[in-house]
Amino acid sequence: MRIQLPALRGCVRGLLRFLGKSGNKVAVVFGSSQESCHKAVLHLRNGAPGVPVVLFATVKPLAVTAALCECVVVRSRALELVMAAERDLWRRSVAISVGAWSGERRQWLVKWAPFLIPPFRVLLLNGHGDFLPGTPRHILAHALRVWRDRGTRFGQGAREAVHSASDCGRTVWRKTIHLGLLAAASVLRLAGYPHRRWYQRWRRTGTLALSTQASARGGIAEFTQSGAHWDGAALERFAESTNARWIYWRQGGGNGDETSELTGPFTDSRAFAVSRQRYFRAWKPSLLPTAPFRTLQAGEASRVLAPVAPAVLVDRQKLLALGIPRCHLAETAWMLCFWKAAAAGWRAFSVGQDQALSEEPDRPVQETEFLLRMAMDPALRRLAPAEPELARGSIAFAPRGECVAARAGDRPKVLLVSPFLPFPLSHGGAVRIYNLCRRLASRVDFVLIALREKDEGVEYARLQEIFREVYVVDIDERASGDAEWPGQVRQSQSQPLRALIAEVVREWRPDLLQIEYTHMAAYRECAPDVPALLVEHDLTFSLYGQLAEERPGEEARREYLRWLAFERRWLADYDGVWTVSPDDCRRAITEGGRSEEDTFLVPNGVDTRRFAACKERAGALEILYVGSFRHLPNVLGFEHLRREIMPRVWERFPEARLRVVAGKDFERYWIGRCDSRIDLQGFVEDLRPRYASASVVVVPLGVSAGTNIKVLEAMACGKAVVSTPAGCAGLGLHEGQDVLIRAGWEGFAEAVCELLERPGERARLGSHARRTAELRFGWEKIADEAYGSYMALLEQDASDLDMRAAAAG
Repeated sequence: MRIQLPALRGCVRGLLRFLGKSGNKVAVVFGSSQESCHKAVLHLRNGAPGVPVVLFATVKPLAVTAALCECVVVRSRALELVMAAERDLWRRSVAISVGAWSGERRQWLVKWAPFLIPPFRVLLLNGHGDFLPGTPRHILAHALRVWRDRGTRFGQGAREAVHSASDCGRTVWRKTIHLGLLAAASVLRLAGYPHRRWYQRWRRTGTLALSTQASARGGIAEFTQSGAHWDGAALERFAESTNARWIYWRQGGGNGDETSELTGPFTDSRAFAVSRQRYFRAWKPSLLPTAPFRTLQAGEASRVLAPVAPAVLVDRQKLLALGIPRCHLAETAWMLCFWKAAAAGWRAFSVGQDQALSEEPDRPVQETEFLLRMAMDPALRRLAPAEPELARGSIAFAPRGECVAARAGDRPKVLLVSPFLPFPLSHGGAVRIYNLCRRLASRVDFVLIALREKDEGVEYARLQEIFREVYVVDIDERASGDAEWPGQVRQSQSQPLRALIAEVVREWRPDLLQIEYTHMAAYRECAPDVPALLVEHDLTFSLYGQLAEERPGEEARREYLRWLAFERRWLADYDGVWTVSPDDCRRAITEGGRSEEDTFLVPNGVDTRRFAACKERAGALEILYVGSFRHLPNVLGFEHLRREIMPRVWERFPEARLRVVAGKDFERYWIGRCDSRIDLQGFVEDLRPRYASASVVVVPLGVSAGTNIKVLEAMACGKAVVSTPAGCAGLGLHEGQDVLIRAGWEGFAEAVCELLERPGERARLGSHARRTAELRFGWEKIADEAYGSYMALLEQDASDLDMRAAAAG
């Protein structure tokens, strides 16, 4: 059966209406100059006054031109303009499309845009101001006429034609590549970026054996690239033409003076390139680490596998040794350079700045081109970074002039690994580490590796007064490790931290590895050949055993058993153990199967010069409780204080106020409403004013482990302290002389009331407490005990080495 032409047209129109096409006709103009746009729009308005005109231009049109149009779309980039036209005109019915072939250079995509708009009825404006139909015959005639007009200048015309054809070819080729990459990236994005998973599964073991001679020259040569497209040939010619040590490559404008801030990491002879941080990575997945995990501070640096940026300071000789890639986009080219550099064992860094940063954006087009380049080059695909865990942007440091491998005299070298920064002094653990190391720094060479919490600042200058080098690690992975490990242990696991410990041990060769806190004990296996010391700030299984009794339940019992098994296993693996109380020392020997010779008592102390005796200030009666709520026993103690103790105190002293210093982010650990007479505060950097205003300091802990440094600080300030037996356990204090110790909450409240009504008794108790702090808990004496344990362990290690050597001989 034959289909009639009118019926076919009706079907086509119906189909177009179903797909979203409307019947309202418009005329379209594409232009790249104000003059050509005005001529084309005016021609359409005079020829078809009832048809609305839509103008697409790469420049802002004249006001009179815009007034003649229904809609004006301006995009500076031709590709974006054409894509906007395709999107906006899909639902419109286009009567005719007008383009300007009036002599504008390098605007080929705009010139050919009318031929991309259905139904492909085109009118062209030539250089003489005439209009011709966009048919093959008229286009050919136009080309011949242009060629004939240039006949008197044949040589120049030929060159211009060649250049025009070359420009057109390059532009079309680049646009074609970009469109292809954009399409591929869009498909991958819609599919949830599966190429990232494929990429991680590729087995890569290859390395690059490249060597370069260190340049004795200094100096920086600047290379500026215009546009987004990579010009590898020009960069290579430039690199070969200069003798400068570094090349400062930048895309577009910039300030060359900022290079002085980037040269710090080049004290590492393996440094390849440095860039300024533009984004932070956070938890966003990506093909390669291209930004630090957190926002770096000014003066702080981090190793990143591929720190792409608009400006990069790069070692010239290393860049030439790698070979400068030829590809489409600048970011992809740098990703390839960084990938090869990492396979050669060279390092790239990102440095911090003062500006606020945003989260790293997706780079689907750049990732797609990088993946295609890798797929097409088997040699490149086989390469693998030499130190991938160290280049995830999760390790930060402040570059210094001296090398970490340098040794300071004959002092013992100790690598100290901590689950937190020792400064500021935000809790008892930080107080202990900072004060002990400060007093040992003249006799011991320390390097610090510490985990950092989110948004926590690092006071490098203060820490570098004590530690030769300071490395800060952000945990950028989910909880990992053995499922039978306690939860806190699994949450503290970090592959970059493990790799960093192994690297510092390999390069710095410490005499001793010191691990702070039980939940970090498994990091001992990162340096199996180095004598290791575990600092037991408390026997954690003891604490969880008390919690299981305080809050009975299956999960509490299971967590206690996990801690007991974990602590027993790792206590036996260390060459030495520090404990903070005689009871903890005995239990560590019993539970860990240890000997008395390598289990040491290094108690907690107090800075008696900083925390000096202070007279009680006149004013309202004030009760002080200090305890970070991130530690569960402190939260439980506050609940006892709020529910059991203070109501009894307020019956006799309704005007008394309770001040609680609950530590950083206490709202995360306790949510509730307090009596108006309770002042609940967060982290307080200097507690001395709080102690000065306190009438009585209370320590209402029902469960505890280790020893409580806050008790010692209150004693050093000459304050009267009321504590439970658990609150002052392990300190060897005398009841009624150093502190008042009460087990029941009624007796505890009664002791507080007695002190509130007897100022003389408060003064007597505080004075005796101050003398005890001075005699027994000064950090100087404790530092001597710690140093003695270092020497004992090192002598034992030397003896073991001699015995093994004799046996081998």
